[in-house]
Amino acid sequence: MRAMFGRCCCIQPEDGHEQVFHTATPMEFPPAGERKALQVPPDFSIRSVDSNASPGAGYISLSEEQKAREMTKLQHMIRDFVMEFLQGVFLDAVLEDGSVVPCRCVMDSKLSVLMLQVHATTRTVDLTSIQEICSGKELKDLQVTTPLDDHCVTLVMADDRCVSFKFPDRQGREHFATCMKVLRLALD
Repeated sequence: MRAMFGRCCCIQPEDGHEQVFHTATPMEFPPAGERKALQVPPDFSIRSVDSNASPGAGYISLSEEQKAREMTKLQHMIRDFVMEFLQGVFLDAVLEDGSVVPCRCVMDSKLSVLMLQVHATTRTVDLTSIQEICSGKELKDLQVTTPLDDHCVTLVMADDRCVSFKFPDRQGREHFATCMKVLRLALD
């Protein structure tokens, strides 16, 4: 699997050209304290396979009223996530050696393309090309040489390219992974 940002280039299989887009004028990144980071809703709870929930707890049956509340909560969470990505947020992209660099992430208005910018290098990811969104224990199944930990999420594309992001905590990781999975499923 090839990392999107790192030592090697991503070559387009059909024409052999690099898939690296340089901006006409390099964007100045604001100082670290002024970068807009992804905001995790305060009431977001982790409900993944590697959460602290008791093993074997299974699914909880919800009443119609509870289902409606949960659906509204999810819709608001996705709406806020999309608004942040339309404006642009900074995430920590993980390089092949495990170091992290600030990456500006912006989604197009059709919610189908994610633009990733590290310094003057810009890459685009068509959301329909994302095959897997892996986080937590799912990362152990990936065949990558990049050192990843419990706070990382990796987007795996159909052409075997991937990009990984590191979050300050598991809640941030799961918030990003959940929202990206919902957006990806919406495009099917």
